[in-house]
Amino acid sequence: MSKIICNSIEFIFTHEIRVMVPGKVTLMPGGEWKILKVTEKPVYRSETSRADPGPVKEETATAVTRYSPDAILKQYSNFPVVLRLKTDDAVFFVGSQQYPVLTEVSCDMVNDNYSFSCRSEP
Repeated sequence: MSKIICNSIEFIFTHEIRVMVPGKVTLMPGGEWKILKVTEKPVYRSETSRADPGPVKEETATAVTRYSPDAILKQYSNFPVVLRLKTDDAVFFVGSQQYPVLTEVSCDMVNDNYSFSCRSEP
C-alpha cells in the first residue's frame, strides 16, 4: 500500500512520549511534535510479509527538504522517533515506543533526503 502524504511530516522522539495507544499519543510535559517541512510530497509505503516467527509489517516514508546543516533529525538521526502523518482524510502514526522509526539522512548541499523505516508486528 502506498499513500501520498500532505505537505509535512511530524515527528517526536520516543523519549518524549508518555503513553501511546492505537490512534493516540500522549506526550511527556515539554514534549512537542516537530515539523519536517518538505519540498515535495512525502510518500508512505506499508507491506506485511510472513517470516518464520510470524508476520512482519514494514513501513517506510521518504521526504525531501531544503538543505539545512542544523536540522534536528540530522543531528540526532540515531534517536528513535514516531511519525505522525496526514492524508487528505486521516491522521495516522508510524512506529511506536516498542517498534520505533529509524531515520537515515543524506544531503547534496541543495536538499536533505530523509528515509524513515519501521518493522513491527501487524
